[in-house]
Amino acid sequence: MATREKPPRPWDIDDLLDTGKGTGVTYLKAVPILILEAWVQGERKEGVANFVRTNNVARRLVDSGLVSGFGQKGTSNVLGALAKMQSGRNLTRPPLVEYQGGGMSWVNLPHYEPLLQEYRGAYRERFQEDYRKLFPEGEPEWEPPPVQEKQAEQKKNQATSFELLRPDSTQSLLSRLERAIREREQVTEGLARENRQLRNDLAALQASGRMIADEELRNDCVELLANKKYYIDAIRRASVVLETRLKEAVGATKGDMEYGTGLVSYALNKESGKLIISSHPAEQEGVHLLFLGAFAFVRNPPAHKKIEYTEVEAWQVISLIDYLLSLLGQARPREGVSGSPSRIPG
Repeated sequence: MATREKPPRPWDIDDLLDTGKGTGVTYLKAVPILILEAWVQGERKEGVANFVRTNNVARRLVDSGLVSGFGQKGTSNVLGALAKMQSGRNLTRPPLVEYQGGGMSWVNLPHYEPLLQEYRGAYRERFQEDYRKLFPEGEPEWEPPPVQEKQAEQKKNQATSFELLRPDSTQSLLSRLERAIREREQVTEGLARENRQLRNDLAALQASGRMIADEELRNDCVELLANKKYYIDAIRRASVVLETRLKEAVGATKGDMEYGTGLVSYALNKESGKLIISSHPAEQEGVHLLFLGAFAFVRNPPAHKKIEYTEVEAWQVISLIDYLLSLLGQARPREGVSGSPSRIPG
């Protein structure tokens, strides 16, 4: 006996994407709306907006503030949410989601558009604040244009086609086709240039990550540098690593209060510092001034105020701190100097 097909179960916003009590991942309830958004913003063109990338959905969730961020494998939660929608709601004839690999899923629209629209209305009513976060600059056009407008547009296109086929319009048609071909070629060339630039940027970024020699610095900062929103956090973290490493080098204990530029002078002053990096006095003074500048101009400003760094600037700062850590690794104790004071002015 053939298996009887089960109809789709009704939407239930309370358990649609239920991942267990107390998990706190209510952000996954926004996934159906983001799928619908991709569809309507693609002008409901079949075979275009139906494709949904997991990382694109995850980025929308982060940008909206519904989730602070995803770890290296965290976006798998989004893919799991799509699968749960399908199995939990009997959305299998046809399947709601077909995973294509590479973070890409095919979503069967427009077949399930009415269900997604119904879900959107329930979500907007239940989670008003979260819904506003998804669309801070206004919502897309959820409903398709009226049938009358579509028919009028089709008639207009047909009239234009007939007009173009008139003998006296042949030359005009050829000119338009030639112009369209030239424009398409220009677009193709521009995309090719952009693709080459993106590949170069990716290679440079990957090389930058490999070029950070200090393991702790690399582990703490490279992932933060992948998102412009966290550039300042990466620099603050790198500064903490540098200051902590300098305290350890001079043997500071938990009760000591050395910090900032005072700590630098206590450690690296050419005449009285506890650490020697160069036996040449002028070079030792240069190292002292280099660390002073880094603490005063690189460490202190982002610690006390918000600064907008570019990607290049962020990598440059991290690279500078990486170099200072390598110099610190070459330091040796100055003979005859021991102990640490209870306080050094910053």
